[in-house]
Amino acid sequence: MAMAKRKGPDTLDKTVSYLAKRDGIDKVLKVIRYSTKLALATALKNDSSDLAVRLKEFETSIGTSRKAYRLGKWLSDLNTLRNTPVLTKAGSLELLASGGEGVYYFVEQLTWLVKAGLLDKKYAKRFSTISAWAELIGYVGNVTLNGLRIAAALERELMLTQELVRRKKEDDTMPDDVHLIKEVQALRARRLLRTLAVVQDLSDALMAVNDVTDGKGPVSSSTVLSACGLMSAFISVHKNWPS
Repeated sequence: MAMAKRKGPDTLDKTVSYLAKRDGIDKVLKVIRYSTKLALATALKNDSSDLAVRLKEFETSIGTSRKAYRLGKWLSDLNTLRNTPVLTKAGSLELLASGGEGVYYFVEQLTWLVKAGLLDKKYAKRFSTISAWAELIGYVGNVTLNGLRIAAALERELMLTQELVRRKKEDDTMPDDVHLIKEVQALRARRLLRTLAVVQDLSDALMAVNDVTDGKGPVSSSTVLSACGLMSAFISVHKNWPS
């Protein structure tokens, strides 16, 4: 008997599409890694059992694998910088965001080569410090840029909402303007995504601060940092999941 024709892509279709992309695999690995770190920081804290040792090795291996999956990713930031007008406020912030992120991804490749044994391990600490600072700078730029975009979207949304109310008051029988309503809905959807991006960047920035300060920052709890990483990972999956 023939299977019923599906109206659109189902969960399996979307999962296949998501995992076909490099970012999809990277974010799934991020979820697995920080789930493991959270388990090690809570249920298996101070545990020296065989399970805890294996999970720690597993988590470290995933971290190295994610660095390999990011090979060449810094070129995307370089392309963004090449097409960004820097003589504007938004352009300057984009320079900060993409510049920091690009340096971070580039140095992470070098860190991967150290872990793979191609480069001398004496460079590991230096690369780690540079990548942590570059990552933090990138987050500062991204959070500021998204904050400005959220404020602009809110202003536009308020203006359109007031216009809809004004039209309704002038003529109660007039149907709502479909185009204005759709624009308001689109603005709200974009604002939600950008708000999630800010939460994600702040979570990752907290971990970057911990790396920069060698674990002596204001928040150094392995449980809190692991939870931040896991939250960031879930937001990444949500943002990039096929619609």
